[in-house]
Amino acid sequence: MKKHGYLFALTLATFLVAINCNAQWTQSALPVTNQITDILTYGNVWYVATANNGIQSTQNFTDWTSSSSGIGTSDIRRIVSSIEGASIVLYASTANGIYRSTMLGYNWTAVSNGLTSLNTGAFFSDGTILLVSTADGVFRSENFGQNWSAVSIGASNQTVRCFLKNGTDILAGLANTGSYLYRSTDNGLTWLPYGSGMYEVNLLAKLGDELFAASGTLMYHSTDNGLNWSPASSGLVPGMNIMDMTTLGNYLYVATLAGGYVQHTDSSSFRMITAGMPQGGYMINTVGVSSDNVVFGDIANGLWYADSGVITSTGSSELTEIRLYPNPVNDKCSLSVAGWQGKVIVAGVWDTYGRKVMDAFSGAFPTAGIGIDVSSLPGGIYFLRISDGDSLLIKKFIKQ
Repeated sequence: MKKHGYLFALTLATFLVAINCNAQWTQSALPVTNQITDILTYGNVWYVATANNGIQSTQNFTDWTSSSSGIGTSDIRRIVSSIEGASIVLYASTANGIYRSTMLGYNWTAVSNGLTSLNTGAFFSDGTILLVSTADGVFRSENFGQNWSAVSIGASNQTVRCFLKNGTDILAGLANTGSYLYRSTDNGLTWLPYGSGMYEVNLLAKLGDELFAASGTLMYHSTDNGLNWSPASSGLVPGMNIMDMTTLGNYLYVATLAGGYVQHTDSSSFRMITAGMPQGGYMINTVGVSSDNVVFGDIANGLWYADSGVITSTGSSELTEIRLYPNPVNDKCSLSVAGWQGKVIVAGVWDTYGRKVMDAFSGAFPTAGIGIDVSSLPGGIYFLRISDGDSLLIKKFIKQ
């Protein structure tokens, strides 16, 4: 996961997703009180970084063990693996600096010498050099974290949110006013602005020859190595923050506050795969993938996993004709959905913080539609979520 604010840059557009989901999602035994910030897998072990309980690890999603010995804080921001020579090494960026493990998380050693701030975030390792974003800017290490030196990326008011290896180049995504993408061609020593056509960059990923960048609620892509970018959010719910993404094989996996999605390298649209989770995976903020499992962390509902077949056993996304009138709403509105008459459904209203604020309807969908009274809600932006158990629809509306 990557910590971003949950204030949504919402538009007035309406987007509906109807997905058939036959794959089984299972909630892990990790207590939901764990505030998940990142997910990593190596071999048959899953590592879950949290903001309040260190690093937890498991091989079966049922039995969990603390993997934080030696780390001087419970607030973990990132956890990554790196191949250094013939060894597999884990790194963790935390609220108390950088830690390194040569024992697959059984024990950790602080490697923060030279950092002027221990408040660390985005982290990068390619087996040769390390980069970390801190409250005092970006630092670089050539000796596995034993010593760090500052490097200049972006304006003084900007924060580096992510790094990505792209061939022999390294890319950095930045937030706040300035250039939003920087590139280094000398292994992270010097950086220059690069690319155009997008806003703040919180996340970067590469799928085949295509680059993806997430900017708050928007997705962009580039097919010319990052020189030019264009919108690529087809299939995602507009106005909902993109929180995390990763790639494996031919798929890009995306965690958003409206659910989890995938896109195949041959596709130009995202497809939801979490309709089988509570509220369709509402408030998902982290994702991890192995050859066997897809794993999502949810802000409110803990850690969930499914067999990797979930990406193919889920039906295709489709736009569904749904009408909520009037919108904006004063007190009452009417809901109709083409082809849903007679289906047994449950409908509820959520606010932009992911809280369910009212039940709207439960039962067989009437032919004449459903009347909804929202007079008790304060003015603002809300999401009406309608599910028949297999499909999920989301309708954004404004309460005046």
